[in-house]
Formats: sequence, structure tokens, C-alpha cells
Amino acid sequence: MMEVERWPDWTKSMRRIERLEDGPLGLGSTARIALKGAPASIWRVTEYAEERSFTWESRALSVHSIASHVIEPVDGGSRVTLSVRLSGPVATIMLPLLRSVARRNVALEAEGLKRRAEATT
Repeated sequence: MMEVERWPDWTKSMRRIERLEDGPLGLGSTARIALKGAPASIWRVTEYAEERSFTWESRALSVHSIASHVIEPVDGGSRVTLSVRLSGPVATIMLPLLRSVARRNVALEAEGLKRRAEATT
């Protein structure tokens, strides 16, 4: 999950991810992301716990998006929690549409991550 540039290989929610700097993902890292159903935008990691979680944020078209990715150990495996919060003037006006796109993309990400994790165990 921390190798974000590889996400398009396993989730249909991503059209493209381009890291904007070299090195491992960490606090302050940025990426240009083209999500399914959304224009490409720049995301910046605002919270990071190595191999455990990261949150990144984007501001595009007057929508502030915050996406969190958390991995927790549970009974010999892992649980992943994915969440997206949307705010801003356009988000308020277009909330039903944006919420629908966000839910679909989070579901695609979760399904793809599950398939990938199960295939590597």
C-alpha cells in the first residue's frame, strides 16, 4: 500500500499515479493522481507512520480532499481502513455526486488491495 506509484497495477480506481520526487513515500511526499471519474490533482502526504498509515490531501477545483490509509495488525493478518473526507464550496454543492465517486473509488481500492494481498500470501 505504501508503494503508491504501483496502485494502478492493482486497483481500477486509479488511472495514473506519478510521484513528484524520488525516494520512499513519507511526510511531505507528493504525487499527481488521476482517479477514475475525477481530474488529475496533486496530493501531499500530511501524516505518516512508516508501514502503518498515511494521510494525504489535495485541493482541486475548490474541493479539499483528505484520504487516510491505515494498516493494523489483527490475529496473524492485517486490517486496512480507508477513508475519504471532502469539503469546500464545490464539495458542498456537488456532494451527492462527489460522495458517489469517492465511495466507488474507495471500494475499488479496497477490493484491489484485498486481491493483491491474498495473491502474495
